[in-house]
Amino acid sequence: MAEELWHYVEARRDDGVASMFRIRDLAPRPDLPKINVVELPYTTTELSRLPSAAAHRRLAEFEEMWLRPACNALGCELVGTKTEDGSCFYYMYAAIGPDSLIEKLSPFDAALGFYDDDDPTWGEYGTLRELLDQAKAIPDHDDHDDHDHDHAAPKPAKAKPKPKAKAKAKATPKRAPKPVARKPKATPRKKTTGGTRRTKKRR
Repeated sequence: MAEELWHYVEARRDDGVASMFRIRDLAPRPDLPKINVVELPYTTTELSRLPSAAAHRRLAEFEEMWLRPACNALGCELVGTKTEDGSCFYYMYAAIGPDSLIEKLSPFDAALGFYDDDDPTWGEYGTLRELLDQAKAIPDHDDHDDHDHDHAAPKPAKAKPKPKAKAKAKATPKRAPKPVARKPKATPRKKTTGGTRRTKKRR
């Protein structure tokens, strides 16, 4: 199995809400012209609205035991995730719409949200890469720290994303065919500024 290279980016929306991105390094595939986004809500008491340790374990279980097997079976490519404000969004490209994903994933949680749109140019992935480029442009202070005293952590960059940086503004929301109390909500449209980054390889 080919090794996957993932970048981790910490950022903040314009309203100050913390966001965590995982962005995969890969070349766009013209044979996968549809963007599918799956939203998994999580419960947290953290002031940052990011996942607690228990929520992290549940998100990891969903990705490893449910989402990745579904992607392998349906020929989808998982290209990124965004975690913020009580929800984790999984971005993937495919040659199909969300119906098959709904069938395979909805048993995990009836509150799952499903969104899709035509994106033959991989524009949504391009938006994620722009955020990664912003984070890469921030100097890594650790590389220049030759002293024992501490330094304050660098603040997120204030470079503004291009107008297309709105997340899934055109996606068509769909949900699993089960009655749930929670209404579908579109991915937040708040602009996000780049922050610190980490890189991790996945085998």
